[in-house]
Amino acid sequence: MSMVVRTNAMALNANNALNKNNSTVAGNLEKLSSGFKINRAADDASGLAISEKMKAQIKALDTASKNAEDGASLIKTAEGYMGEVHDMLNRIVELAEKSANGTYEVGGTTGKGDDAKPNTAAQENYGNAGVDRQALQDEVDQLTTEIDRIAKTANFNELKLMDGSMSKDNGGLKLQIGETSDSADKLVVSIDSFKTSDLFKDLNSEKVGGEGANKDYTLAVENASDAAQDAGIEGLTLNISNQDAASKVAEKVRDVINDVSSQRAKLGAMENRIDYTINNLTTASENITDANSRIRDTDMAKTMMQYTQGNVLTQAAQAMLAQANQAPSQVLQLLQ
Repeated sequence: MSMVVRTNAMALNANNALNKNNSTVAGNLEKLSSGFKINRAADDASGLAISEKMKAQIKALDTASKNAEDGASLIKTAEGYMGEVHDMLNRIVELAEKSANGTYEVGGTTGKGDDAKPNTAAQENYGNAGVDRQALQDEVDQLTTEIDRIAKTANFNELKLMDGSMSKDNGGLKLQIGETSDSADKLVVSIDSFKTSDLFKDLNSEKVGGEGANKDYTLAVENASDAAQDAGIEGLTLNISNQDAASKVAEKVRDVINDVSSQRAKLGAMENRIDYTINNLTTASENITDANSRIRDTDMAKTMMQYTQGNVLTQAAQAMLAQANQAPSQVLQLLQ
């Protein structure tokens, strides 16, 4: 090698090696400090694209799991309301069966001839109930009013649950329980109306003969009780003012109870399904997160080894650069 002073090739080589080693050390230090193997597209372009796609899928799966949990909460809330309605319907059956028994007092009238009228104002809706049956009728009126109140007010996050707005005819309520927009990743929750006008609509058209008279009494009539009027609730109550009507009402309400039981059973089955859905979504998210980690995250042990190696090479390059910078001074000995 010729001896020159204008160009120090050895120093240039040592400096290039030092710059490369510094870049490697800086990259390893960034990976160690951030915890990510891929911090920018230049680190691994294809790996970054795959990782970002996985991150979007993980977000979708986690959100779908939360959606499913919210759906399960909605179903539990609705099913709880239905349980109360069930209890009230069973009580109505009990009251109707009591009224159907012949041991209760037959109603009377006040006045004579054309001036005759029922003993109480409430009897005008049902016929001549009598004191005993009127007491039973009053409780039925209160119960049907409460059923209508629940149907009107029951809600989850201000979504009405039992007023018919979530019925199958109205499309139900769609839950997003998957990562795609496909119908397979949606679950429709439908709840029929629990208004008495819908629960007892079949009774509204039926009539039975009155006791000791040719007059017919409708099984379901407009609820004009004080409780219903005070609450601004419109609906139907059930006529148990005479034996024939009470017996028929008890039979029909048992059919309504079966319908409510069917709805509760469907919601219960759906709740169990959602539990499995949540487990599936959680497992999928966990596995994809693990796959994304292998692409994106830093292998700390391996990177630390590379960092240490790069650090040693940097120190060696610095030492060699110092030696290379001393080489041109040797030429000065020729000029002495």
